[in-house]
Amino acid sequence: MDDTVALTATFNDPAGTTAQQDAIRNQLISLVNRTPAGAEINGSVYLFTDGGVSSALVAAKQRGVKVKLIVDGDAVPDVDANGKATGSEYSTLAAATGLGTDLTADSWVLACPENRGCIGNRRLGGSSDTGAINHNKFFLFSKAGATDNVVFQTSANLTTSQRRNLFNNAVTIPDAGSGLYAGYRAYWQDLQTNGSSGTGQATYYKTQDAGPYKTYFFPRQEKAGTTYNNDASTDTIVSLLDNVDCAGGATQIRIGMYAFTRVQVADKLVALKNAGCRVELLHNGEDGNLGTAVQASIAGNLTYAARCAGTAVDSTNASRAIGIHSKYMLIEGTYLGGTNRKLVFTGSHNYTYPNLRANDETLLKIDNAAVYDAFKANFETIKYGPHCAAW
Repeated sequence: MDDTVALTATFNDPAGTTAQQDAIRNQLISLVNRTPAGAEINGSVYLFTDGGVSSALVAAKQRGVKVKLIVDGDAVPDVDANGKATGSEYSTLAAATGLGTDLTADSWVLACPENRGCIGNRRLGGSSDTGAINHNKFFLFSKAGATDNVVFQTSANLTTSQRRNLFNNAVTIPDAGSGLYAGYRAYWQDLQTNGSSGTGQATYYKTQDAGPYKTYFFPRQEKAGTTYNNDASTDTIVSLLDNVDCAGGATQIRIGMYAFTRVQVADKLVALKNAGCRVELLHNGEDGNLGTAVQASIAGNLTYAARCAGTAVDSTNASRAIGIHSKYMLIEGTYLGGTNRKLVFTGSHNYTYPNLRANDETLLKIDNAAVYDAFKANFETIKYGPHCAAW
């Protein structure tokens, strides 16, 4: 039987069937279950309350897979500040019957230090700044099925709300000689090294080309003489948008975004729309997820903008909020002088200042028409569905 892993884009539907809601976590579990003894799984995730994934990882260890997982410090507590159970799987994973915490062993779970990421240690200031986080959401497989060196990158945390309440995306990428796996693996090693000793770093920014892919790892510091929130020249998303050519009116930009507060990105999108590009935005509707300066910049100035804050009713007639947690930008048209390009930028990176300047984050560029077409179809499905309203 052919058990090769294919290049795949996966999307959940939080308002759909259980299988549709669980599509991303089920893809991850499938990869874990297909990892043979002697192979290695390396993961880095922000929050982890999914017992199904936890059980699959422990079962993988028991059959001889080396399972090494990094989580944010926010994933550790069993109860929150109000005494409410968090549902965290950390205690299960950290137990001797799980993965354990001995970093010299073949399998373990490591929590980043409290109030910072594993690498990122910067505080941007303000009463709401609780410190940097490891906001990553990726898994690496030295072998899955018959395929060596597989990267799984998602926008979703491993929680129930991410499956049941929010649209998310994932990509499964066989390395296929591109060098992508090695780039992620080196970054993962830096997360482990910094997370297990030392005080972290205020800036880390590294990029790597890998065939049709490119990775961008954060945090990225602003230039001297500027502040974290006013230097567009070191905003990676602005720099990517600087590569877009709107001449002729054929270039299209589509963004599905959970949190968007960087006004420099908003201003650049407006400028591109004014230059002839078609620019569309789907953003999450929770209060504060769209910054006031961003809202003022884009109001009436993009081709299309919609707030995603719908509701769904389950079989018990209970209603729940439905929004978008994806973090992707799609560019179709002229980019870096090349015409008819189809590019996807996805990962854990929201368009906020902490995601740029403080957190451990990954942004992944994918230059593949089939993957682009899948993301575009997802965008259109959400856009024309009942959970987003144009404004």
